[in-house]
Amino acid sequence: MNAEASILLGVATMLGFGVADFMAKTMLTKGNAIVTAFISQSIGSLLYLGAALAYDRAYPSVAIACLALFSGVISGVVLCAYYLALSLGKASLVAPIFSCLTVVAVSLSILILHEALTVLQFSSIGLVFLGVILVAFERKGGEPLSHRLSLLLALSAAVLGGGNLILQKWIADSEHYLMGFLLSRTSMAIFVGPLAAHGQGARSPKTQGSWLKLALLGLIDVSAFFAWYIGLRVGQVSVVTPIATSSPAVTVVLAHLFLKERVRLHQQVGILAILFGIVLLSVVS
Repeated sequence: MNAEASILLGVATMLGFGVADFMAKTMLTKGNAIVTAFISQSIGSLLYLGAALAYDRAYPSVAIACLALFSGVISGVVLCAYYLALSLGKASLVAPIFSCLTVVAVSLSILILHEALTVLQFSSIGLVFLGVILVAFERKGGEPLSHRLSLLLALSAAVLGGGNLILQKWIADSEHYLMGFLLSRTSMAIFVGPLAAHGQGARSPKTQGSWLKLALLGLIDVSAFFAWYIGLRVGQVSVVTPIATSSPAVTVVLAHLFLKERVRLHQQVGILAILFGIVLLSVVS
């Protein structure tokens, strides 16, 4: 039963992240990236507030609380960088590169915990890096600066996000993981809030429809996080993670169908290499 539940939760996570990234891309064409991130994530975090108050009212230790606050600041940086990347570039290229955070997390765990690197793990990491090179490579060199900047921001967000996953794992392994995660979300809001206030005058939501879309984006994204957390608790990491980290495939398909994004043949090969490498790495780790 746990295996079936973990698979279903993994699928829910994959679909949630994939749809949320696509929605963010469509909304960022008319809205400020940081304002969008702040409002949507603040609304979505209300789910964690309710869960923490209902099931985990005890305050975590000082060490876990400080770790959660620090992780929240990093999460804010990662979220802003990723949304800026989506606003500047193609979702079909930005999302696969950002998913490389899984590779960064595995690599850091090997370095920090001194775990041995198997041949399959080494091959998976090499395959992902090859995919990143193919996605970022432009033969004609005619792409605008915003395109190159979007890929750089996505890669930077992946590096920081992968490192932050190590911190979030320590928080999740603590006795009060819900309250610890709520603290990290609060810290993220405190960090992103002033940045959002500074940019709100440029392109901020002015209609009820915009606010409803922001709320829906936040609820879908945070619900995907929640499904991923529950999936890790009821099932095996090797079952949930390969499915959850395939979410860019959903974003790529939606961007191709609805945004009419076109990518070159070598970039398509790169996207497939990234997705296959991440799934393979998740299975063998």
